[in-house]
Amino acid sequence: MRFAQVIPIALLLWGLDDVARFRAGAAAAGRHNALVVNSVSQTLGGASTHLVNDWTLAHSAAALASSWYYILFQGAITGIVGAVILWRGVPTFPLHRNALVAITLFGLVAFWLYPVAPPRMLPGYHDVIAAAIPSFTSVEANGAAQFASLPSLHVAWAIWSAIALCTVVRKPALRVVVWLYPFVTITDVLATGNHYLLDVITAPGLLLLGYAVALTPAFVRRLRRHQVWLGQILPSLSLAYVALRDLLLPRLFVPSRWLNGEGWHWSSEQRPVIPGQRHPASDSRVQRRFACAGSAPPDHGHPPAQR
Repeated sequence: MRFAQVIPIALLLWGLDDVARFRAGAAAAGRHNALVVNSVSQTLGGASTHLVNDWTLAHSAAALASSWYYILFQGAITGIVGAVILWRGVPTFPLHRNALVAITLFGLVAFWLYPVAPPRMLPGYHDVIAAAIPSFTSVEANGAAQFASLPSLHVAWAIWSAIALCTVVRKPALRVVVWLYPFVTITDVLATGNHYLLDVITAPGLLLLGYAVALTPAFVRRLRRHQVWLGQILPSLSLAYVALRDLLLPRLFVPSRWLNGEGWHWSSEQRPVIPGQRHPASDSRVQRRFACAGSAPPDHGHPPAQR
């Protein structure tokens, strides 16, 4: 029965990924924004994307392999990884599950507010999937990815899959293989003309934001526990500190007033004597001056024996 929770999560992710295309004016805004994103990507070094896209189209085997990889592996591997960590009983499964949902939600918000057409819809790029698998063209044209280019959910999901799968993969060599999957996905989405370089660069930020949201409830609970702990331990530490101070420094401070909120102060009876320093009350000139004036020297807090 625990695998039943995967079904509503999968439907939720599919629905969120598909709802962005119903935004009014998404087509016009997506094509306009695509020119901006393409220009930024070219500035960041996206000119190599043209070379990869051209090379993939020129080699039919590479075009066919990259097309089927994009169609089948993108969502399937994400679902398989989720089922594996659920089956293995990974303690952090709720964290990864919530992070995946949050990643998709934030991606939907980005697609809705800033729709971007993929490179294959711009001049100078090739639609590799349409050329390699013509029957998939109609499905791709009506899909959610038509104006959901920035950021790349494919790359974000691939990185999520590597992170989640490493919770059950222990051998370093196998972990290297696991982390090859995001890099292969990046190459594939650029080669098939479905994403810009800027889409790939912003995907890790989307992933971090999703995990930050997923970690927030646990962070709040821990913060509350620490607040309770501090509220219980600080008064005890204060009392212990005052007792230790009274034991070690009995001649310098009057500690009892500290607990009453009066702060630190010097005791008049325990004022430290600094060698070589003359007190104004013991200065003969001061005494003569006050004697001529008919008044007593001021009391500076010394006991009567010193006045």
